Amino acid sequence: MEAVAHDALVLSTLMCLGLGAGCAASQAESSCPDSVSKEAEFPPGETQLAARVGRIGWGACPAGLPAGCEMAVLEGDPRREMLFTVRFRTRGDFVLKPHWHPGNERVTVLEGRIGVGFGTEVDREVVTWFEAGDYYVNAKEVVHFVLTDGPTVVQITGIGPWKANLIEPRPEGAKREAPESRR
Repeated sequence: MEAVAHDALVLSTLMCLGLGAGCAASQAESSCPDSVSKEAEFPPGETQLAARVGRIGWGACPAGLPAGCEMAVLEGDPRREMLFTVRFRTRGDFVLKPHWHPGNERVTVLEGRIGVGFGTEVDREVVTWFEAGDYYVNAKEVVHFVLTDGPTVVQITGIGPWKANLIEPRPEGAKREAPESRR
């Protein structure tokens, strides 16, 4: 009988904790106690950052990237040697031609889907598609291309300086040059 009473006490405690967590997570429930329904304020400091989706400042993508994308810097400065996090947004079909980056880039798909292929030519038949919630890493100096087929938002984190080094179209019969470390 004691085991049953103990199990009931544990279950009711877990249920109370679960209800309290739901109240805290929703923040909009009028039944939440005042002490839980108020939003915590971050103390001032360099490491406490918050990016609210409705307040993100979007701007044009850097020069050299195709029209049709927007970029928002959430943390750091991708032009400098430091940790950075940025978001890229496209509104529809988009192609970023073959390119490479000087450092690894960690990509999380937040909305839509993105296709990634490898090589010096865009080949829509050989692409891996990543959907919202997926994560992948593009290794530094690996030549790849990117496609979207609808509105898409991705978040990229890496160590700067970040740059998309586009592979120039080669003249007829010329040999394509890879990044120095890939020769």
